[in-house]
Amino acid sequence: MKKLWRNRPVLIALLAAALFLVLAALTVGRRTASRTEDMFSTAVRPVQEAVSAVTDKVTDFFTRVFYPSAIQQENERLTKLVAAYERRLILYEAMEQENARLSELLDYTSTNSNFYFMTASVTARNLDPYVDTITVRGGSRSGITEQMAAVTAQGIVGRVIEVGATYSKIRTMQNEDMRISVMVERTRDEGMLGGLIIENGQLIGLKLYYLPKDADLQVGDTIVTSGLGGIFPKGLYVGKVSFLADEDNGEYDACVISDVDFEHLEEVLVILGKES
Repeated sequence: MKKLWRNRPVLIALLAAALFLVLAALTVGRRTASRTEDMFSTAVRPVQEAVSAVTDKVTDFFTRVFYPSAIQQENERLTKLVAAYERRLILYEAMEQENARLSELLDYTSTNSNFYFMTASVTARNLDPYVDTITVRGGSRSGITEQMAAVTAQGIVGRVIEVGATYSKIRTMQNEDMRISVMVERTRDEGMLGGLIIENGQLIGLKLYYLPKDADLQVGDTIVTSGLGGIFPKGLYVGKVSFLADEDNGEYDACVISDVDFEHLEEVLVILGKES
């Protein structure tokens, strides 16, 4: 008895086998499992699940060992699929941004419907050290001539200084030599805008000068074009006054900040003319 008890694993295996044979004999010809069978099935289910998990892992291992090319091909296919979706997402975002920019330009042209505009894509920028000139697609064949004004929905960009058959160069407001006639929208005082204010190597804004001595200029005042000179139509938005110059500084009266992001310009509106 003691020897038999010492071989408990063997005894348990024999009992399990005997129980299995008994259940098999009792269930011959029946379609539904008895309560005893359910109990046995419940008892051995964890063992079955463990064996099944091990079997799946072994199968997966041998699949990778004996069929590596199939797995590699699938990985390559999935990698290409992910790359394609990423390209589509980038293209979609670019189109969305372009639609937003063009919608702004469309709103601007609708607001200024008394002008004829041409939308021109920026093809090049000249940094010296700021964006002082840009090249756009569209030239004499599109009706562009020198001295025409270029604008965006954010304000004045500059004026055309060179025209080819299919391209034009525009001198921007960030060019040191650029000057335009402006006025303070609130007081209607006229002056001149142009020249860069640079501090610690950074562009702060544009110089506003030649205002009347008794001009009531305030920080936050809106500056618009005055229409003098015949290049920029009257009333176009230019920027806002950011600070006033010191009394001892006779070089300029105030600093004006433009809202135009010259470094990221992608399209501009060239004013071809005005309705008669």
